[in-house]
Amino acid sequence: MKIFLENLYHSDCYFLPIRDNQQDLVGVELITHFSSEDGTVRIPTSRVIAQLTEEQHWQLFSEQLELLKSCQHFFIQHKLFAWLNLTPQVATLLLDRDNYAGELLKYPFIELLINENYPHLNEGKDNRDLLSLSQMYPLVLGNLGAGNSTMKAVFDGLFTRVMLDKSFIQQQITHRSFEPFIRAIQAQISPCCNCIIAGGIDTPEIMAQITPFDFHALPGMPVACRSCKSDNDVGSAITLLFAGV
Repeated sequence: MKIFLENLYHSDCYFLPIRDNQQDLVGVELITHFSSEDGTVRIPTSRVIAQLTEEQHWQLFSEQLELLKSCQHFFIQHKLFAWLNLTPQVATLLLDRDNYAGELLKYPFIELLINENYPHLNEGKDNRDLLSLSQMYPLVLGNLGAGNSTMKAVFDGLFTRVMLDKSFIQQQITHRSFEPFIRAIQAQISPCCNCIIAGGIDTPEIMAQITPFDFHALPGMPVACRSCKSDNDVGSAITLLFAGV
C-alpha cells in the first residue's frame, strides 16, 4: 500500500513471532511499518493510521489478509494463529457488509487484535458492535494494563486471548510485589479467556523472571521480524520463524 502525506510512503509487513514457554512457535502478529520509497525515512504507524480514509483502512487490512491467505495451509497444518490489527473503521465494514465479513470467516486461524484505546471498550458486552464482533471472530486484547480502559470487556468474556502490556510488565517486574500481583491478575483473567500472554519479554533476564508464572505464550523474544514484500517472502518468513531462526 502507498500513501501520500508530506511524502510518498509505502507499507511493509512483518511477522512478529509468538512462542510458548518451550519457545515453540504458536502464532504471529502481522504488523505494518511505513517508510519512504527509498527506505531512508520511517513514519510512525499510528500517525499514518490516524490519517487514513475508510477505504484506505480496508485497503491496508486487505493487503495484510492477502499475505496470510498466501500461506494459509502452513498456518492450518501447524495449528498457528495469526493476529491482524482491527481498526474501528474496518470493524464497521465487517459488521455492515456481508461480503467483507464472509471473506474473513474463510480463515479461522486469523484473530482480530484490538487495544485498550479501542472506542467504547469500557462498555464491554453492552457495546453491541463489540459483542457482535466477538461472536463472529476470535478477538484478542493486545495491551491489558496500558491504563486506557477498565477490565469490563475482559470480564464479559469478549476475548479469546489477552496479552498483558509490554510496558506494564517491564515496569512491574522490578517490584518485589510482582509475584503476588501477577498471580492475582492471572486468577482474575483465567476464567474469562482461553489464553493469557505476557508482552515485553525481550531480554534473557526478563524471560527468566517470567517463566515460573506459566503464561501460555510470550511475544517479544529476541527473534528478528521478517519483511514480507511478496508471496515467496511470506512463505520464507513464516518457515524461518517456525524453525526458530
